[in-house]
Amino acid sequence: MRKQFVLDKRTNKLLEELASYNGGNRSLIVRQAIQVYSDMEDRLDKIEADPAFQAMMAKSDADIKAGRVIPHEEVVRMSKAKAAKGKKR
Repeated sequence: MRKQFVLDKRTNKLLEELASYNGGNRSLIVRQAIQVYSDMEDRLDKIEADPAFQAMMAKSDADIKAGRVIPHEEVVRMSKAKAAKGKKR
């Protein structure tokens, strides 16, 4: 079955590079990519349906709302400061 789609330059270049390892078979690469994506989505659906995961996410939400977390930007700043301190030794 034929399908037509448009690729940007970067994606087209990647497709050509990947296809070169498979005898130039671009269709094979596209089919494999779609299958990998589909498998990943299926795994994510299973993870998200797990009651333990849902409980963990609810606890995380509660921690965020209660202010018991450090914002990402602050962690980055702390990490850079610690790395700079280690270099001075």
